[in-house]
Amino acid sequence: MRKIYLLLMMFSLASVHAQNSKQEKDTVFLDQIYQDASSYLVSQRVLEFDSLTASELMLRFENWAGQNFRNYEKVLTSKTESQITLNYITSSFSNALDFHLNMIVEFKDNKIRIQIYDDGNVYKPGSYAGSTYIAGIADRTYHVKSYFVDGMIIYKTKPGMLNTNEKNASGSIAFKASIESTIEEIYTFIKTKSVDSKEKKQTDDW
Repeated sequence: MRKIYLLLMMFSLASVHAQNSKQEKDTVFLDQIYQDASSYLVSQRVLEFDSLTASELMLRFENWAGQNFRNYEKVLTSKTESQITLNYITSSFSNALDFHLNMIVEFKDNKIRIQIYDDGNVYKPGSYAGSTYIAGIADRTYHVKSYFVDGMIIYKTKPGMLNTNEKNASGSIAFKASIESTIEEIYTFIKTKSVDSKEKKQTDDW
């Protein structure tokens, strides 16, 4: 009888442990991070405005970029009459690597289209952990996509020093959120400046 009782107890504890393990796990999917993972497109948005020409929108976007990048001329990789391309670095992944982002902004009257691509990791030099040498990582060796297995990261939700999957999952989510936040900042900046311009015009015409 005692043996049966012990077996039942062990089975009950195993069931509770399995249930707790299941509850402590979550999954982040690749399509939560990328709009098109095959091209590393993280986000594409069309932002619409009232009564603003393409040239005015471009000017206001460059005003935003000038305020947000210390050396705007260094992150600006190309500029035409209707398009600006920037390449800049984000540390939002919150892991061992920073990442390049490629932002393409196209301008038409009353609207702009923003596309932001994961352009691979930033070079990381080698380092030592005690007496152990950790090799460096060449520029653009990995993308955030590289941390996903079969299109997902399954992770224990409790953060921890050795919980690598949780770090990669939370880093991926933060990476995506940072990009969406940047697009919202651009929209708000351009829209706010538009309001400011209208108010100034009204004042000048009084």
